[in-house]
Amino acid sequence: MSKDEALMDFSNIILSYGMNVTIHLGLTPDPSSGQISKDLNRAKDLIDILEVLKTKTTGNLTTDEEKILDETLANLKLLYVKALETKDE
Repeated sequence: MSKDEALMDFSNIILSYGMNVTIHLGLTPDPSSGQISKDLNRAKDLIDILEVLKTKTTGNLTTDEEKILDETLANLKLLYVKALETKDE
């Protein structure tokens, strides 16, 4: 396995999407600007992409990959709902 393959395995892809969701939820500064901003629509889009990946990869993941995907999705959905609840505060 090359160095590039090791860096872009399935788990890292999921975690990268997860980090981007936290950026759009306003929980993590954007690394390019250092600013915190919210874009709940984009966060939802990214969560939906992870849901599609889950559906399309069913039966093809290792136990660890499946666990990372399931836990990441569950955590992101919870954070998204909390962001919706505090949106108007």
